[in-house]
Amino acid sequence: MDIYGVKKQIRRGCICAMLALLAACAQKADALKLSAHQFGVETGQAISALNDLRTAQFSAPIRSRDAQQAGFIANLAQFTGTLTAQNLPILINPDAITIDPAENARWQHEMANLRTQYQSFAAIFSDIGQDDIFGASTIKASAPLLRKLRSQLASLAQTLGTSPPVFLVRRDALVASINKIHSNSSLPEAARTSQIKEWWQQWQNLNRDEKTAYQNALHHFVTAGQLGEQLQNQIENYDKISTQTVLVGIDKGLRLVAENRDLSESQLKQKARSMMDSITKQAQP
Repeated sequence: MDIYGVKKQIRRGCICAMLALLAACAQKADALKLSAHQFGVETGQAISALNDLRTAQFSAPIRSRDAQQAGFIANLAQFTGTLTAQNLPILINPDAITIDPAENARWQHEMANLRTQYQSFAAIFSDIGQDDIFGASTIKASAPLLRKLRSQLASLAQTLGTSPPVFLVRRDALVASINKIHSNSSLPEAARTSQIKEWWQQWQNLNRDEKTAYQNALHHFVTAGQLGEQLQNQIENYDKISTQTVLVGIDKGLRLVAENRDLSESQLKQKARSMMDSITKQAQP
């Protein structure tokens, strides 16, 4: 083979090597997109769970249509004023409360802002490769923003862990109900016992619903925090890690979701505290 043929072979080999390298980079970038998507999905669920908790705090007890009708008839029989568009809803559902519109608007604005922050971060990865070779510089530049978002997640998780919310309206309604039963001296003993048993079951259902909703929210925040930490490591070490490493991380993330769902309330709280401690240490110079 002449020198020209050797040079041609070398160039061809270099081109093949470069194409292989570019393909590997593309695969790694796509894998990282999946990892970022995984984080985005979990943060979205955490924010939704937080909003659902707040809604449940101020939601009136759910009653059957027959129970609502019977309650309205009883309330109307005791009402001596003039029915208006303002007082009629109270007679229909006296347990419902009206949240201050300004306060409700503030909360909704905060939730929308939270969602926008995490959606904006996820959008960084949707167009990787558009401005440079598979977005390596874009990926690196996203690290500070992710640290900020992780700190926010940890703070929210710790707040949930130390201040579990309760369903205030449902609790108040049940307290009023047991007081009514207790103060009714004309109630036959059998009827009293039956009503207390029914009330007891409603109270247990309330405690169960509070715990389920609370643990669900805490689960999503803790998992989102763990996925965020994993994504942070992938971003900051992007040049050093392989596609396989990112894919293994995605599989680990799927297992985290399942494993955290089986944790007890105290274990979730401990993880929430650990998240905040870790973020605090990382922020120290």
